[in-house]
Amino acid sequence: MNYYEKPTALQEQAYTEAKQQFAEHLKQFKANCDAIHHIESNLQTIANDVFSAAHQSSGRVIHTDDGTQCQHAIDLTKITSVCHRRTAAGLEFAVVECLPLKSGEMKDVLNSGHDASEVLQTFAGDQRQVLTLWKNDVTAQIREHLEEKYPHQDMNIVVESFDIKLARDISRRETVAQNQSHGVRI
Repeated sequence: MNYYEKPTALQEQAYTEAKQQFAEHLKQFKANCDAIHHIESNLQTIANDVFSAAHQSSGRVIHTDDGTQCQHAIDLTKITSVCHRRTAAGLEFAVVECLPLKSGEMKDVLNSGHDASEVLQTFAGDQRQVLTLWKNDVTAQIREHLEEKYPHQDMNIVVESFDIKLARDISRRETVAQNQSHGVRI
């Protein structure tokens, strides 16, 4: 089916239903995209804030799972923070992921280095790769859901519209307001 064809009533119904079914996934995905865009758009300001926090030796102490002890500087997302510590080679910065688990909190160093800007750039680049994998996973889940709910019906246009929307969320450079006024419509 050509993407530019007008969707059928059943495809529109399937889109609306899938949007509701996967609302939480789509919301979390967009929030993570927005967080990465914020980091990329404000990279130097964030790096300066991290550097300032390190020189003030402020922040609570964090013990990571690999035994590293560092001080919290700023939060990047709900589960990631930039931390700092003094080493023989000078200040070291690290992005630490804190995942709450039933057995306790897992604290993993995602990347580290002596230049806060480079650490942030590496983190943002890695997260873009994760977002692409996540997009593919969400699209596959939507496809599977639609195949089960609407067997023997062509729902490719519906799946493609979600795939395009998620890809736009990843690559979007406009403001949130502009993005909302240019949504994908099927």
